[in-house]
Amino acid sequence: MKLEQWTLIETLGAPQTWSVVATGTAVRHWTSLPRAVPPPLLPMVTAAHATGKTVERRLPQSRSAWSGQRACAIPTVGPDGDVHAVQFRVGPDDPPEPLLTAGFILNCHTRQHRRGPGMGGAFGDGDYGWEGGDIFQYIQRFDRAVEMMATLNASEPDSRFQGEFSISSYTGLHTVMMATRNSDADPKIWPGVFLDITDSVPPQEESLEAAAVDMLCDSESGQHLALVDTDQGRVSRWLGAAPPNLRWDAGMDVRTIPHPDDRPLILAARRALLDGAATHTVTGLRLAAVDGGWLTADVEARPAPTTADFGPPQFALVRMRMR
Repeated sequence: MKLEQWTLIETLGAPQTWSVVATGTAVRHWTSLPRAVPPPLLPMVTAAHATGKTVERRLPQSRSAWSGQRACAIPTVGPDGDVHAVQFRVGPDDPPEPLLTAGFILNCHTRQHRRGPGMGGAFGDGDYGWEGGDIFQYIQRFDRAVEMMATLNASEPDSRFQGEFSISSYTGLHTVMMATRNSDADPKIWPGVFLDITDSVPPQEESLEAAAVDMLCDSESGQHLALVDTDQGRVSRWLGAAPPNLRWDAGMDVRTIPHPDDRPLILAARRALLDGAATHTVTGLRLAAVDGGWLTADVEARPAPTTADFGPPQFALVRMRMR
């Protein structure tokens, strides 16, 4: 691996588990760190991780390939102040621009997503947070989104996920790589790192299937499609537009959207799907409206087809026809 480029090292666990997830903007899939960075240079990576500060030095003259060259280790700090990754380079002076990275935390208890500083002006250079499925309103294409959500929802110890998606920014579409693995202390907590890889992977517009969903599911047709978790019946993502006038806002408990008296209907649908039913219908489900009243919908639910590897369906595709 060429050390003249910036090498992105995720530091999401114990030092012996660190790995390389990118070289420049080319994605690497959890590549062995000792094979990518010579062991004599690893103390600089460790120092950047320990201090949260850039470590830079001129290497001494030696018989090594990096003799006398400039070495630099730059930490990527997450919203909690911990270092989630280190980008490292050894080479001549006048290095290329550092990679655009940011650390993040996904909390599967609260469904809160927090992002630390970084990623450049295209994404805003401060700390950001989203609740539930809010972030998907910015994502144009993420072919492995359901797989990611199922992986996080299961949160089996020592799990990890790496994927790419196209996302809207202040300067247009970008391609972003995410690498995350869950915490040893709490498997429901997922620290990770984002990397802008647009230079290597051009962003993709929404898929044909997504465009078809957008066309069929809108306020004029009265039909809407959502991905709902089968654990607590929470909307994880709207596929297309959410129903107009539905009280669905960032920061609210989405379990309060259904009328309290209709919760048994939802629990019955959940039990049916978990017991193997191919579909289940609920007629006249009441949903909270922004004006404090209630919207009424006829709902059809079926297991999401891409979560079979995780046992019983963790998500249901829910089609709502608003009355």
